[in-house]
Amino acid sequence: MTKTFDVAIFGATGFTGRFILHEVLRTADKAFAGQQPLRVAVAGRSRERLEKLIASLPTTEDFSTRIKPEILIADVADESSMRAMCRVSKTVIAAAGPFRFLGEAVVKACIEERCDYVDITGEPEFFERMVLQQHENAKEAQVSIVHVCGFDSIPADLGVLYTKTQLEQQHGALPSSIEMFFKVHVAGNSGVAGHYATFESAVHGFANSGNLRRMRKEANRPQIPRIGPTLRSNPKPHWVERVQAYTIPFFFADPSVIRLSQQMVIQDKDLTANLAPTAPVRRPIQFDAYICIPSFKYLAMMIAASTVFGALAKYEFGRRLLLKYPKFFTLGLFSHEGPTDQQLAETSFSETFFAKGYSKELQAQYESEAELKNVEPDVSIVTRYVATPKLVVQACYTLLLQRDQVPKGVLTPAVAFANTKLLERVQEQGIVFTTVQQPTK
Repeated sequence: MTKTFDVAIFGATGFTGRFILHEVLRTADKAFAGQQPLRVAVAGRSRERLEKLIASLPTTEDFSTRIKPEILIADVADESSMRAMCRVSKTVIAAAGPFRFLGEAVVKACIEERCDYVDITGEPEFFERMVLQQHENAKEAQVSIVHVCGFDSIPADLGVLYTKTQLEQQHGALPSSIEMFFKVHVAGNSGVAGHYATFESAVHGFANSGNLRRMRKEANRPQIPRIGPTLRSNPKPHWVERVQAYTIPFFFADPSVIRLSQQMVIQDKDLTANLAPTAPVRRPIQFDAYICIPSFKYLAMMIAASTVFGALAKYEFGRRLLLKYPKFFTLGLFSHEGPTDQQLAETSFSETFFAKGYSKELQAQYESEAELKNVEPDVSIVTRYVATPKLVVQACYTLLLQRDQVPKGVLTPAVAFANTKLLERVQEQGIVFTTVQQPTK
């Protein structure tokens, strides 16, 4: 079937959708140099809003003049419009949330019309449900549905893959455990702000946590093998010297995604059929994650806000209050207005990965990996990822440029892109994965 568009951005008039469109216009000509201009569509319910979006596009030198976005009308309440959008598109970038309400219609339409897909969701209940319900359908249709390619949680998933690669391929060590520490960096005085849709997803996610537990029980996913001693978590707020910050357990989607990536590799051998038995994505890893808080003052504020959030999100009236007054209940972090352009420009984040593994010399002393369960790892390495949230666009480009290297099915980023050049591609955009401390014994 002939596809009219290379990329359709669904939800293009939303806050993140506009950002994605701008990023495409900044980067596509270089990514597809020597080829025809990328054919881009903006999609959503309102033609008027889409026309205003196109009319408002900047005309600065860093924006492509070769790409002329066109309009597609698509509404999740109208299946025929969703299928029409996917029928003419090679790839859809889904940017309309909350995904628990709006995401499934896009996934189903992509599978029916054989259109690849990436999204920016960070909602475990949604993406784990799609893996459970649609993975085999996507495989049969020969399409790749890749979730969590935005802020949640492609940095962590690729960061773990990068770190395992450094341990095993570059330094000959068998990975055992990784601890991730997440930090926000603000370069100016404008402060940090989050978008309302992220907060809305968190409210509904907390309220429906029981559904997620039941779904995981139904999925009956395999247990991840443990290599080395059990990685001990610390659930209490505490000071960590090596990152010079107070930490609390990471409460976003990253741990769910890391676990799901490993379970899928164990459960579905088709996903890694073209990879060597020792490919890093195949290697199990124990994983834990923490959020870094710079001072005791901010730690106290976060504990207070999260306590109120947890108490209110349990009840319908409480959720209505949270969603009506996000700025008040998050001490200004989330609002209906979202972050300003200046706040976006001045804000970045980093994830530091402290990894441990076993040298070849130590492995040689034991007959099997199972015997290492009570043996302390003798190799450690520290890697870091520093970025602003641009990854979903590069993930989309990878689907277009290396489609044959991406498995088919409903996937996580590490599983989808383990055999591609996505890591190299994002580094070219200034999204940096580095080894900050070479292996020590």
